[in-house]
Amino acid sequence: MCFSQFGSSFSGNFVNVFLPFYILKVSPYPVKQTLFWIGFIMGSTSLCASVTSTFWGALTHRFSPKILFLRAFLVNTLALLLMGFTTNLYLLLLLRVLQGFSAGTSTIGLIIVSSTSSKESLSSDIGLYQSSMTLGQLVGPLLGSLGAVSLGYRGAFVSASTILFSSFLFCYLFVPDVERLPRKGASLRRITIDKHILIAWIACFMATIQLTFLPSVLPNVFERFHIERTVALKSAGMVVMLYTATAMIGTYFWSRVSKRYGLMRMVTFLFVGGILTQILLALVTEIVGFTLIRMIQTGMIAATFPLVISIFAAESKGGIVGFLNSGRFAGNAMGPIIATSILAWFNLSFLFFFVAALTFLVVLALKIFFREKGIDVAAGF
Repeated sequence: MCFSQFGSSFSGNFVNVFLPFYILKVSPYPVKQTLFWIGFIMGSTSLCASVTSTFWGALTHRFSPKILFLRAFLVNTLALLLMGFTTNLYLLLLLRVLQGFSAGTSTIGLIIVSSTSSKESLSSDIGLYQSSMTLGQLVGPLLGSLGAVSLGYRGAFVSASTILFSSFLFCYLFVPDVERLPRKGASLRRITIDKHILIAWIACFMATIQLTFLPSVLPNVFERFHIERTVALKSAGMVVMLYTATAMIGTYFWSRVSKRYGLMRMVTFLFVGGILTQILLALVTEIVGFTLIRMIQTGMIAATFPLVISIFAAESKGGIVGFLNSGRFAGNAMGPIIATSILAWFNLSFLFFFVAALTFLVVLALKIFFREKGIDVAAGF
C-alpha cells in the first residue's frame, strides 16, 4: 500500500510543480485573472476530493478496497494524459475536477493501515504510510521541473501519466485483495456533529494549508527575489524537494517522539513552531534563507496530521479516519486558492501573516476544546 501510494503522490507532485508555470504560459487573461485560474485549477482536485473522501471510506464497507483503489488509479492516469493535450483553461479545470472525484486512494490506504495496526503501533504505522506519500512529494517536484524543462510541458504530462499507470499495474499484479471492512461504531452522521472531531478536522485542514499553499505562488516568490522565470522553473523543484524532505523526516521523527511526550502536547508544540516559522517567511530577504525556514516549518507541521488522526483512529477504523482525511483534501484545495486569491489583491508578506494568524486560531481551539473533553495532554488520550 505504501509503495502504490508513493506512485500516486509522485505523479501528482511531478505535475503540480510546473502547473502554475504552464497556466501562466497558456493563459489568455491578465496576470490578476490568471492568478485566480491558477488557484482554482490547482485546488479543484482536492476540493472535490474533500467531498468524496468520506464517501470512499464508506464504500470500503461494501466493496473490495483493492478494486476501489485500482479504479481511482485508472481515472487519474487518463486525466493526467489528457492534460498534456489541452491549452484550454476550462478543459484543464474539468480534468482536475475529474481527478478530484476519483482521488480516494489515500483514504482507502489509511483505512487499511489503521485496520491492520495494533493500538501500540498505530501512530507509527500511520506515520510510515504518511511518509510514503511524503516521499512521492519529495522526489516528484524536482523531476517534474526537470521534466518540464527537458521534455516540454506535454512530454512532462505524458511522463506523469506513464508513471501512474505503472503504479496501477504494480498494484493490480502484486497487492493482494483485501476483504471489505466490517461496519462498526457510530455512523458518520453522529461522528460529524461531535465538536471535538470537527476541531480535529480543522487542525488537519490548517496543517495541510501550511504545507500546500506555497507551490501555487512559487513564481511570485522567485520574482520577489529577482530570479528570472526560466531559472525559477528549474529551481522550483529543488526548493519543493528540500522542504518536502524535512516534512518526511519530521513526520517519522515526531510520530515516535510523541510516544514519550503525548499526542496533544506534541501537536500543540508543532503548530506553534509552524506559526513562528510562517512569520519568518515574511521577513527573510533572500531565497536561501527562505528555503531553510520553509524546511524547518514543514518538518514540524507535516507531523501534526498523523498525530491528530492517531487520537481518534483507535475509536473507529473507517468513518472517523475518512472524515479527518477529508480535512487534508480540503486543505490541499484551499491552500492554493487562498494563496493566489490573497496575492491577487495584496502581497506575499500579507499572505504569510494571514496563514500564521489562521493557524494561531486553530491552536487556541485545540487547547480550549480538547481540555474541555478531558484529554490527558501527557498521554494523548
